[in-house]
Amino acid sequence: TALVDQLLVRGYAVRGMTRKPNGKKALALAERGVEMVQGDYGDPESLQAALSGVDGAFFYSGFSRNELQEGLNVIEAARAADVAHLVYSSGAAAEPGAGMAGTAKMQVEQALVASQLPYTVLRPVAFMENFRGQQARTYAEGVIDSRAPDRKVFFIAVEDIGFFAAEAIANPSDWMGRAVNISADEMTLAELAETFSDVMDADIAYTRMPLEAYLDRFPKPMRPLFRWYDEVGYSVDTARWRATYPALMTLQQYLRATGWEGWRPPAD
Repeated sequence: TALVDQLLVRGYAVRGMTRKPNGKKALALAERGVEMVQGDYGDPESLQAALSGVDGAFFYSGFSRNELQEGLNVIEAARAADVAHLVYSSGAAAEPGAGMAGTAKMQVEQALVASQLPYTVLRPVAFMENFRGQQARTYAEGVIDSRAPDRKVFFIAVEDIGFFAAEAIANPSDWMGRAVNISADEMTLAELAETFSDVMDADIAYTRMPLEAYLDRFPKPMRPLFRWYDEVGYSVDTARWRATYPALMTLQQYLRATGWEGWRPPAD
């Protein structure tokens, strides 16, 4: 939806693929002029129909059980439809040679590059939206992590991922053949606690927890990612992106816009 917003503002005709064309989200997009078609990443025929006649396509593979095969299906369908530019939103933890080896996202990216299709790969860092609804926990517990307080953390809003994707689609000569990590804001963990303190007008502390104890706080499927954050972590030139696109949202802007400013627990 973030990308659709950008494309409509820029005057593009947009087609959206959905499993549920009569669902609320699909109908809302259709009301805005988006051509909605039924399809599924797991259904190659529906993918080919959805991609037929388009100039460019964007896909995000999510975290499905069949993520790798679904990504390969999109690539093959785009090849069959002769798509002129395929933009893939992956993740900065899936960067080949630096990320978590063997992940589905990394393999999809490698397959896309090998396909010889005209491509752009965007690898966003942690979503600012991950903080949605976390006011009470942050107020009560502060910021807890396994890393040293001077370690950098990186964030981007989903809205800005849509902006980057639209930039790639609108400026193919600048973006084709590129695979880049993207972020909009970065800070140390100590500065993250200070950001919460400033926005909430409260004393939000940073607590460093031993790695294994910290990992126990997460479901088992998520633990390898958080171990990777501790042992390796993202590598992004945020200053470069902010110099190029100064309107990218900062974390403080996001928090203030989403109900964090001066937040206090409700009275009993």
